[in-house]
Amino acid sequence: MNVTTSPLTPAQAAQLATARTRHGLTAWETEFLADLGRRTKPLSDRQAATLARIAAGPPDYAAVNSAALARLPEVVARLLPGGRQQGAVYFCASLRGGEGRSCQVRLTGARRGAWADFAADVAGGDPVSLAAAVAGLTQAEAAERLAQMLGLPDGSGRHG
Repeated sequence: MNVTTSPLTPAQAAQLATARTRHGLTAWETEFLADLGRRTKPLSDRQAATLARIAAGPPDYAAVNSAALARLPEVVARLLPGGRQQGAVYFCASLRGGEGRSCQVRLTGARRGAWADFAADVAGGDPVSLAAAVAGLTQAEAAERLAQMLGLPDGSGRHG
């Protein structure tokens, strides 16, 4: 009698079951989950992290943006160090920060959180999109990192 054991830990098996119930998965995520079900070796750290991300569900962008907007001057100074606030706008050289005026973030008013790097011809309307542009991340990855930076309760900025 040949008994097959799963290469997944019990926690990973539970995450896989949860992830498979998620609506709106991309084709890549669906194939990734199918591949995990056929694995014969334990997951790498990167695969385990990807599984956890998919199982956690989509980021709660509204909650992350709301928390970031509540602390916008602090958030912008951390994302774009070396710039300076002048009135309702934070100015810096680029999405890497530094002294200059090519990159701007609105700190107050109806467009609070809107940003533009005129030299690079990129712009966005909220803190998550700014964090994504600064770090070269997807919106989801940026929301997770921003949530961690802000110390949101679950540290992930996700809802599910």
